[in-house]
Amino acid sequence: MTSDIQPRIITGRRKFFRDIGSVFEIRFILFARSWHWYIMGTLVFPIGMFYFASALAPDDPTSIRRAMIGTIIFGATMLTTNMLGQNVLMDRFQGRLKLIVTMPVSKGAYACGILSFGSILSCSAICVLLAVALIVGVELTFTWAVAPIIATVLLTMSGLTMMVVSYAPSPEVGGIMSNLLGIFLALVSPVYFSSEQAPYLMRALGWVSPLRYAADGMMKSLSGSSDVLVEFSILAVFAAVCMTLGLWKLRWRES
Repeated sequence: MTSDIQPRIITGRRKFFRDIGSVFEIRFILFARSWHWYIMGTLVFPIGMFYFASALAPDDPTSIRRAMIGTIIFGATMLTTNMLGQNVLMDRFQGRLKLIVTMPVSKGAYACGILSFGSILSCSAICVLLAVALIVGVELTFTWAVAPIIATVLLTMSGLTMMVVSYAPSPEVGGIMSNLLGIFLALVSPVYFSSEQAPYLMRALGWVSPLRYAADGMMKSLSGSSDVLVEFSILAVFAAVCMTLGLWKLRWRES
């Protein structure tokens, strides 16, 4: 006797969000196996940079606060480019992307899934570094404006990472490219000090670096001011452009 019950096919918006959840779950399962190493990576290198920068900065609360904000930007950027780059590269070169495509999952759902997972990791890194700032006695005054600044800079770096690793000919080269992206931008941008204190070349590069505006916006929003409209607007443009380019160049149905 043949059953008349037909499997229910999920389509439309519901399937899109379920696909995002599936991609997120795959990423989370892989992350859960070695989460402690990522936390250590968040603490060791950025905090070392904080003590190095604070040793060179004047001994006043404003300079120490800027050094910590530079550390937060550096740590979150490094983790975002590193983790997101590794995820996309492993999916491309280990065959997981073909499996995800045949689920089937759309390009947009895949991108949203890995971005949501990367954002949670980056936000956790920021929370860890903020906790360290409070422990070591850095004077911070939180305002609501810190959230949109963090969101837009993470979207900007995520879009840049997806675009850069799409050109990688191998996972090894792609890992180098994604790591260099985060470290290079953080080191050539005035994030540990203001633009007025930067050398001329770094000051010029700061005008086209999203991290400079992220650092300026966080400096204001963690000093009790919520007047970050200029920084947020510039970062929103960076985020829109970089995410558009990243999604456009993201390898999909790659042979």
